[in-house]
Amino acid sequence: MLYKSARGLMAWFTLFFIWSAFVLWYHGVALLQFIMHDSNFYAFSLALRQTRSDMLPDALPVVLLVMLVLAVGAFLSSVTVAMINAVAFLFRTAGALIQAQFSQIHARRNTSSFH
Repeated sequence: MLYKSARGLMAWFTLFFIWSAFVLWYHGVALLQFIMHDSNFYAFSLALRQTRSDMLPDALPVVLLVMLVLAVGAFLSSVTVAMINAVAFLFRTAGALIQAQFSQIHARRNTSSFH
């Protein structure tokens, strides 16, 4: 198979963007609320912003959200590719076992006809 790794990489990136968009669309607001409410890093940035306004940008919650969404997308796409490969391996193995069993039955029938 020519370019098998390139096709796998394209599939991974496609799944990566699909999963990232899914997580951002359905859980983005809840994640942003979690970051702004429970994140110690966000509380630290707020404390620094009150004392010194040029330390951290105002978009820190959005940056944290994007990094979290991309990390979840990468994890879910890797798991999806691994599961697709596992299912394909199981189907290939089952097909080979069925073919081997069929060829044994077919071979037994043919050998008895030669005598």
